[in-house]
Amino acid sequence: SRPAALGPRLLQWSLYCVVVSVFAAYLTGRALGTGAGYLTVFRFAGATAFAGYALAQWQDSIWYKRKWSTTLKNTFDGLVYALLTAGTFGWLWPK
Repeated sequence: SRPAALGPRLLQWSLYCVVVSVFAAYLTGRALGTGAGYLTVFRFAGATAFAGYALAQWQDSIWYKRKWSTTLKNTFDGLVYALLTAGTFGWLWPK
């Protein structure tokens, strides 16, 4: 058997991260204005990114019987990505 090609998957993951970040940017930008404080931006962008990265995976355990342990691990990964997204947004938010 051939090893799975990593390139297309990394490209898809990168595009997915961009899509989640665009939604987080849109919602955060509509809710907060220029000059919002770091923690306010962090909280809002982080919650939005967490929804994009993690919450949609729960339905796989509900409807498709994926192990809840797998879903919880994926939720933790989503939390890490959301925190990185939130930190970046807070850092680069326009003053």
